[in-house]
Amino acid sequence: MNDTSDEPFSSDEFTPEQWERIRAHIRARGMTFEVFLPESQAEWLREKLAAGVFTDAREAAFVAFQNMQELDRHPEVHKVLLTAMTQDGIKSGPGISFEEFREQHRAQLRKYAITEPPREGNE
Repeated sequence: MNDTSDEPFSSDEFTPEQWERIRAHIRARGMTFEVFLPESQAEWLREKLAAGVFTDAREAAFVAFQNMQELDRHPEVHKVLLTAMTQDGIKSGPGISFEEFREQHRAQLRKYAITEPPREGNE
């Protein structure tokens, strides 16, 4: 058999039962979890999904964790990134006071308290 795919083995190398066992091994060694994204991050992700940057939220999370792992391996890059983020914050000018933030947050909560939430599954 002449297999020209990038796969290290053909799909018929393992039986369906063996594939199920392989998947079980992979799942047992990995981790699955649910994550909540605040509205701004959720909107960012929706834009990336719509643009085709990621195929789904799982892929985006996988890439994000890869990036975090690489930043851990390269602390000098992490430091440069943090410096750039700090400089970005300084350039954007002063933010709002804590009191203003707290009042905006309370106003949002009051709005949520009297309105129906959007349907879930807006991913």
